[in-house]
Order: sequence, then C-alpha cells, then structure tokens
Amino acid sequence: MRASTGPAELTVSRLSDAPGLADAADRLVTENMPAFMTWESPGNWRWHHLHGSFATHQLCVTDGRGTLVAAAHGLPVRWNGTADGLPAGADDVLVGAVDGDLAERPTALCLLSVSVAASHRGRRLPELLLRRAREDASGAGLRGLVIPVRPTGKARYPLVPMAEYVRWRTPDGLPFDPWLRTHLRLGAERLAIAERSLVIRQPVARWEQAAGFPMPGPGGYVVPGALAPVQADPDGSATYTEPNVWMFHPV
Repeated sequence: MRASTGPAELTVSRLSDAPGLADAADRLVTENMPAFMTWESPGNWRWHHLHGSFATHQLCVTDGRGTLVAAAHGLPVRWNGTADGLPAGADDVLVGAVDGDLAERPTALCLLSVSVAASHRGRRLPELLLRRAREDASGAGLRGLVIPVRPTGKARYPLVPMAEYVRWRTPDGLPFDPWLRTHLRLGAERLAIAERSLVIRQPVARWEQAAGFPMPGPGGYVVPGALAPVQADPDGSATYTEPNVWMFHPV
C-alpha cells in the first residue's frame, strides 16, 4: 500500500504486516498526548491488546527510510448505527472489545487515535489515514468509521463544556476546532458528546507533578493539556474525566 503525499513516497502498512513498528507506534501516540493520558484507565490497561488481537486494524505510515511518521489505532466494533447505541467512549470501547463481545459481529470500525510525528505535520497525513481506514471499513462491509475525537484546540478552553465548544464556528461557518474541521471536510457527521470517554483517577500528588503546581484542597484544577478540569477529592485522590466527540464517517 503506497501513497504519495509530497516529494517523498510514503508507505501505509498494517501492523499485522509490520509488527516491528508496534513500539514506535506507541511512542508516537505518547508523544502526541499529555503525559497523564497514558496513566492507568480502564481503556489504557487494555491498550496493548490492539497490537495482538487487532493488529490488522493498526495503520502505520513510514517514509522512504522505513521510519514511522504517522499511525492510526483502531478496532472493529458492533454498533447499531444510532447515537444512543454508541459506547460511552474510548474506555468503553476497549473494555467491551477486550473483556466482552463488542468486537464480535462488527458493523463499524472505531479509530481511537490518529498520530503524526512533529516533523511531518502539515502534510495531510491524518486525512490519508482516515481515508485509508474508511476504505478498509468499506472493504470489510462495515457501515463506516466511528471515532471518539479528541479536539485538538479544546485544551485551551478547559472550562468551556464540550457541548458548547463544538458549536463554535469560524467566520466562514466551519467548526472552530481544526481537528473537527478536518473530519467535517472529509464527510463526517457529529453524532454525540462522549462526556466520560476516558476516566483517570490518581493520587493528588501525582497530578500536582503533572500540573506543576499544588492542589491544596478539593475542587477543580486546570491541568495543562486537559480538556476539562481535574477534580480533587477530600480523600487525597483526583479524577480526570475527558469528554470526546463521537464522529461518524459513512462509507
């Protein structure tokens, strides 16, 4: 599978055909996220199953030297096509697929992340991966892609509810958020807000290290990179509940 995205030729491979890229793909995801996004959550505990049970659905883009420059992580899911029938979010998808039967008799492909190396941003690689995943979904007879999208600009406005943020528009009427804008331009539709897509509960001391400032009492704290405030509790723990946006790419 080859695709020209500029002066250099890039290759799109499935992880099942290039298993040696697994560690590089994980590093790429980590580099594209705040550090706390890799901490323990119901979904993160099961992330490694993507490389084994669902390797066919992990897409890797390499340059002419074989270096990984972009990746998309996904898995098949059973979905009835309605907003009410969607999983709660990324955690729910991974728990349901690994511990349950969500991946059996699938009707859609769910992408959990699309990551691009800093050196290759601006080259439309996310669009390349989304189109390739949509082609794979079509080839498998699935209804399309469902994605719990993490809007790239939302971390600048953590106090704004996600339901309000997604209504923001540019002067020309497009979504204010660039990542949501990309999905719309590719023909996706917004289905619902995943209010509890990822839930991370850790000691306040660990959150203080991530934030770089003390959290002296219960309440909400704005942590760099978070899409919503981290809530500190009286018991010495704090919880981050990340909202995402369910988008659907029909085939």
